[in-house]
Amino acid sequence: MEAVQQQTCTNCGSADVHASHVRSAFWQDDRLVVVEDIPALVCGACAEQFYDDNTVVGLDLLRGEGFPAEKARAELRVPVFSFVDRAAAKSVP
Repeated sequence: MEAVQQQTCTNCGSADVHASHVRSAFWQDDRLVVVEDIPALVCGACAEQFYDDNTVVGLDLLRGEGFPAEKARAELRVPVFSFVDRAAAKSVP
């Protein structure tokens, strides 16, 4: 992203908005995928992220391709927890 004029966060009203690169997770059917290096404006007060139109189109194109595994830069191993298991454990006398 290029230099940004003073921006105000539409979420919290803070003027502490700066250009950055972020990562985000997306569900593609039953797969969770992570996209890194996304250009965004980020609020330093509430951490809200804002994307310009070109970035949104680029993310939509990635999603349209179905995030093919052979194009992934890396893979992450992610633990999965069940809230139901936690609630059941607390109810045992």
